[in-house]
Amino acid sequence: MNCKQIIIPLSIHNQMVEHGVSTLPYEACGLLAGNQTNVQSIWQLKNECKSDRRFFVSKHNVERTLNRINEEKQDVLAIYHSHPFTAPIPSTLDMINHPDTDIKMIIISFKRGSPTVRWYRIRDTNYEECLFRIESSR
Repeated sequence: MNCKQIIIPLSIHNQMVEHGVSTLPYEACGLLAGNQTNVQSIWQLKNECKSDRRFFVSKHNVERTLNRINEEKQDVLAIYHSHPFTAPIPSTLDMINHPDTDIKMIIISFKRGSPTVRWYRIRDTNYEECLFRIESSR
């Protein structure tokens, strides 16, 4: 499998983690966009089901966000969500619902209190952990 390292600015990484903190005890979700392997923007989405075990975003809200990303001439690089009480490992439901093997899955876990962030490539019901690099100045 091919799992290219993604580069994410520290400011966007921090926004993603803070989004997870701000929605506790529920799951947070959103998109990271950019070009090739460089994250350039974060798109926070509202978890419409208010659950600590899953997230849902309506088709309308996803399409609206995808159109805005397209207007910025960026591609979706990753879908992130949080696990408020469980490990940062994709669940079977996470893998079944993941839309595209080229888009990474990010899980932010708060199981141990402080956040743990993991990136994955999903293929069917298998996952491979991917490397990512946080850059402090971009």
